[in-house]
Amino acid sequence: MKIFITLASALSLLAAVPAQAACTPEEATAKAEQLAAKVNEVTESDPEKAAEINEELKRMKVERTAEELESECAAYDQRLQELEEAEKKAADD
Repeated sequence: MKIFITLASALSLLAAVPAQAACTPEEATAKAEQLAAKVNEVTESDPEKAAEINEELKRMKVERTAEELESECAAYDQRLQELEEAEKKAADD
């Protein structure tokens, strides 16, 4: 019985780890703000590109469910990476 309680305790601790690693609404908002700042920086000299990116950001869901938060944070991270790569390519041209 003692082994069962120890095993149950260990499993409950392991189950809590992904919940702590999940993206919170505050983290998603911070990532959105970081993305907006990067978009502004990258598109300062190109109003057409700024308009395109702005339209795409508008299409993103504003309302979030708990399941979507993790993927939303990953999407913001991916967008930031894409913007940085595009900026590097533009600088090389």
